[in-house]
Amino acid sequence: MQISRFEHVNGIPVEEKVEEWVETYFHNMMTVLNSFLSYVDIAVAVDRLKSIPFDKLVREELEGESEAVLTIAVNKIQELAEAEISFQESYLNP
Repeated sequence: MQISRFEHVNGIPVEEKVEEWVETYFHNMMTVLNSFLSYVDIAVAVDRLKSIPFDKLVREELEGESEAVLTIAVNKIQELAEAEISFQESYLNP
Protein backbone atom coordinates (compact mmCIF):
# COMPACT_ATOMS: atom_id res chain seq x y z
CA MET A 1 0.00 0.00 0.00
CA GLN A 2 1.37 3.36 -1.02
CA ILE A 3 0.69 6.52 0.92
CA SER A 4 -0.58 9.36 -1.23
CA ARG A 5 1.31 12.64 -1.24
CA PHE A 6 -2.05 14.43 -1.33
CA GLU A 7 -4.59 15.12 1.37
CA HIS A 8 -7.83 13.14 1.10
CA VAL A 9 -11.21 13.80 2.73
CA ASN A 10 -13.44 10.74 3.04
CA GLY A 11 -11.22 8.92 0.54
CA ILE A 12 -11.49 11.67 -2.07
CA PRO A 13 -8.39 13.69 -2.97
CA VAL A 14 -8.54 17.40 -2.19
CA GLU A 15 -8.62 18.81 -5.71
CA GLU A 16 -7.01 22.13 -4.78
CA LYS A 17 -3.94 20.36 -3.34
CA VAL A 18 -3.48 18.25 -6.47
CA GLU A 19 -3.92 21.30 -8.70
CA GLU A 20 -1.42 23.31 -6.64
CA TRP A 21 1.12 20.51 -7.06
CA VAL A 22 0.49 20.39 -10.82
CA GLU A 23 0.86 24.16 -11.16
CA THR A 24 4.22 24.04 -9.37
CA TYR A 25 5.34 21.05 -11.45
CA PHE A 26 4.29 22.75 -14.70
CA HIS A 27 5.92 26.09 -13.88
CA ASN A 28 9.16 24.39 -12.85
CA MET A 29 9.13 22.44 -16.11
CA MET A 30 8.45 25.59 -18.13
CA THR A 31 11.35 27.37 -16.42
CA VAL A 32 13.68 24.64 -17.63
CA LEU A 33 12.12 24.49 -21.10
CA ASN A 34 12.19 28.25 -21.56
CA SER A 35 15.94 28.25 -21.09
CA PHE A 36 16.13 26.12 -24.25
CA LEU A 37 13.17 27.47 -26.20
CA SER A 38 14.33 31.07 -25.88
CA TYR A 39 17.04 30.32 -28.45
CA VAL A 40 14.70 29.23 -31.24
CA ASP A 41 12.11 30.98 -33.38
CA ILE A 42 8.70 31.29 -31.71
CA ALA A 43 7.06 29.03 -34.34
CA VAL A 44 9.60 26.31 -33.58
CA ALA A 45 9.10 26.80 -29.85
CA VAL A 46 5.32 26.40 -30.23
CA ASP A 47 5.76 23.22 -32.28
CA ARG A 48 8.10 21.81 -29.67
CA LEU A 49 5.71 22.67 -26.85
CA LYS A 50 2.88 20.94 -28.71
CA SER A 51 4.97 17.78 -29.00
CA ILE A 52 5.57 17.46 -25.25
CA PRO A 53 3.37 14.73 -23.72
CA PHE A 54 2.51 16.69 -20.58
CA ASP A 55 -0.17 14.18 -19.56
CA LYS A 56 2.27 11.28 -19.77
CA LEU A 57 4.92 13.17 -17.80
CA VAL A 58 2.55 14.00 -14.96
CA ARG A 59 1.26 10.41 -14.88
CA GLU A 60 4.83 9.13 -14.61
CA GLU A 61 5.61 11.61 -11.85
CA LEU A 62 2.50 10.56 -9.92
CA GLU A 63 2.91 6.83 -10.48
CA GLY A 64 1.14 4.90 -7.75
CA GLU A 65 -1.45 7.58 -7.04
CA SER A 66 -5.15 6.83 -7.37
CA GLU A 67 -6.96 7.26 -10.66
CA ALA A 68 -8.89 10.16 -9.08
CA VAL A 69 -5.63 12.02 -8.39
CA LEU A 70 -4.31 11.23 -11.87
CA THR A 71 -7.50 12.50 -13.51
CA ILE A 72 -7.33 15.81 -11.64
CA ALA A 73 -3.63 16.17 -12.40
CA VAL A 74 -3.90 15.32 -16.10
CA ASN A 75 -6.85 17.67 -16.60
CA LYS A 76 -4.99 20.51 -14.87
CA ILE A 77 -1.71 20.05 -16.74
CA GLN A 78 -3.54 19.89 -20.07
CA GLU A 79 -5.33 23.12 -19.17
CA LEU A 80 -2.03 24.80 -18.28
CA ALA A 81 -0.27 23.49 -21.39
CA GLU A 82 -3.10 24.65 -23.66
CA ALA A 83 -3.02 28.10 -22.07
CA GLU A 84 0.77 28.34 -22.48
CA ILE A 85 0.63 27.20 -26.10
CA SER A 86 -2.20 29.64 -26.84
CA PHE A 87 -0.19 32.43 -25.24
CA GLN A 88 2.87 31.57 -27.31
CA GLU A 89 0.78 31.30 -30.49
CA SER A 90 -0.54 34.82 -29.92
CA TYR A 91 2.95 36.06 -30.80
CA LEU A 92 2.63 34.37 -34.20
CA ASN A 93 -0.61 36.14 -35.10
CA PRO A 94 -0.36 39.74 -33.88
